Amino acid sequence: MNARGTNQIARQIHDGIAQDLVALGYSLDQSLGAPELPASTRAELRTLRFAVTDLIEKVRREILNLRNISPDLRELAIAICGDRLGVFELATPIDQSLNPIVVELLRNAAEHSGASVINLRSYQEQASTVIEISDNGIGGVEMKADRFGLVGITEAIAELSGRIEFVNLTPGLVIRVSIPS
Repeated sequence: MNARGTNQIARQIHDGIAQDLVALGYSLDQSLGAPELPASTRAELRTLRFAVTDLIEKVRREILNLRNISPDLRELAIAICGDRLGVFELATPIDQSLNPIVVELLRNAAEHSGASVINLRSYQEQASTVIEISDNGIGGVEMKADRFGLVGITEAIAELSGRIEFVNLTPGLVIRVSIPS
């Protein structure tokens, strides 16, 4: 498909699904503001609101991907980690095709580690680009049958003839991805 076709799809997604999700989010916000709402219902609606916000962000990223507009990796890391982003050191540039892997690993650290600091480094080691995401959180990685983030990352890295390793620290975790250069 050419750029014109992908831009058209991006525009249709933006004008359709994305706007519908935003409207759904506003409806949930209005419902959350009802003073007579029971606490248990409010908690469920808040959970739904967070899920809708996540979907909006995913759709936005896909629109950007379709339009071949790649946000700067530092901007993405800040957006995901916020003030928890510690060291951001790219001694070796990361190919933009690896951004989805890095973004998913950062998101996992931000959502599941309980960390107060999340670091991103890249460097050259022998004939490989190495990407490390480390944190000072609870450590450990569990591949779950009903969750596909790490499974997808592992598959994507294998397709690039790379490898991924998880190193538990006290406290925290280091995820090291090595991709042949």
